[in-house]
Amino acid sequence: MSRPRLSAARLPEWLADLPRAPVGIVHIGLGAFHRAHQAVLTQEAMRVSPGPWGICAVAQRNARLVDALVEQDHLFTVSERDAAGDRLRVVGSVREVLLAVEQPDRLTTVLAEPDTRVVTLTVTEAGYRHDLTTGQLRADDPDVASDLAGGPPCTPVGQLVGGLRRRRERGHPGVTVVSCDNLPDNGRLVGSLVREFCLLRGENDLADWVEEHVRFPSSVVDQIVPATTEADIACVAEKLGLEDRAAVVGEPHRKWVVEDSFAAGRPAWDAVGVELVDDIAPHQAAKLRLVNGTHSALAHLGLLAGCTSTADALARPEFAHYAECLLRTETGPSLRRFGMCPDERAVEALLTRLANPRITHRLDQIAADGRRKLPQRLLDPAVDLLVAGIEPRLICLAVAGFLHQQNFHVMPLPLPLRQSRVFRTLLAEAVRRIDNDGVVATLSRIGRH
Repeated sequence: MSRPRLSAARLPEWLADLPRAPVGIVHIGLGAFHRAHQAVLTQEAMRVSPGPWGICAVAQRNARLVDALVEQDHLFTVSERDAAGDRLRVVGSVREVLLAVEQPDRLTTVLAEPDTRVVTLTVTEAGYRHDLTTGQLRADDPDVASDLAGGPPCTPVGQLVGGLRRRRERGHPGVTVVSCDNLPDNGRLVGSLVREFCLLRGENDLADWVEEHVRFPSSVVDQIVPATTEADIACVAEKLGLEDRAAVVGEPHRKWVVEDSFAAGRPAWDAVGVELVDDIAPHQAAKLRLVNGTHSALAHLGLLAGCTSTADALARPEFAHYAECLLRTETGPSLRRFGMCPDERAVEALLTRLANPRITHRLDQIAADGRRKLPQRLLDPAVDLLVAGIEPRLICLAVAGFLHQQNFHVMPLPLPLRQSRVFRTLLAEAVRRIDNDGVVATLSRIGRH
């Protein structure tokens, strides 16, 4: 059935009061997560405290999404799903969309506008083009090399530097850059990469200006937002009565923790549940190890057993038991070095979220680029467990699953794990057990003595 497209003119009466503010935020990485998370929280913050915090959202190459949002007056629907049903909200905080590959100068211009006071990023772990071991920019990456040579910026770091350079040239004030990607100390990393980029180009004065005028607070985000399917689009259209080609689905849970370090103001995010903190480290470790670590473990083992999603895996008793034991005995206790450890209620609540039957979080998507994801999600907690005298047996099973998927290509391990005979022995045993018995039989023996 053909339906009219979502647009400002066709908004239902109950949605007519959406905040429609001028741009004060640039977001690089216009994916489903940003639309379901930061865009929603920014809209809700402007409902509480109106201000010039509209978003200019930047897609790197997804022309289809940009075209859809332009046709819909930058409006889109978020469908929040759980066992109780679907709840729709139309979001109007995005005021402009750009396609970076076709509009590099416009992106530089909007980053340099004096009214732009916050820049946020969701570009994935791989998007920063940095070396996992050294934390430095991969200058031999073809896109990074092109940016360094002065070509139209095509990497997030190059795009940021282009905008900051123009801000400085025009005498505009500093800005706050907030990374929302699943990386430890993501703010410190982005700041370091930006300054390194400047120095590699011989722009030492720009690097000094960035150091003095730009803030790079770290942040932690938490919400499960799978890729949107055509079935999702159809479901939203049926409930909304309008077709929305930019709709997203996600769980109702939505969390954002940000270091309280801003150069030039921010929306009233704290009024709508965003936590502003002085020390982000415990929050980052908890998110990466508990949520993302469990995701990765289920993905690398579940795919070997024919599972397709987190809900599919957790519907099987062996995987549900494994995930619970992983949280209770390994990734949870690994957080004690940060002065925290999840209690039973927290573990149960997380497992309920991950098992949400209305959210199809595909394991192949979670497993993608595991080489970049596993260090902070599972290998770092393994190091902390070994220091505490705890054997990370369940983590080793997940790493063994990853190695099976990679046909046993060498995975760089942190030095403490390379030097640990205990870890090497546990990992070899996990590989052997999966080889000989298969994943399901191996998991079914957890807890047996």
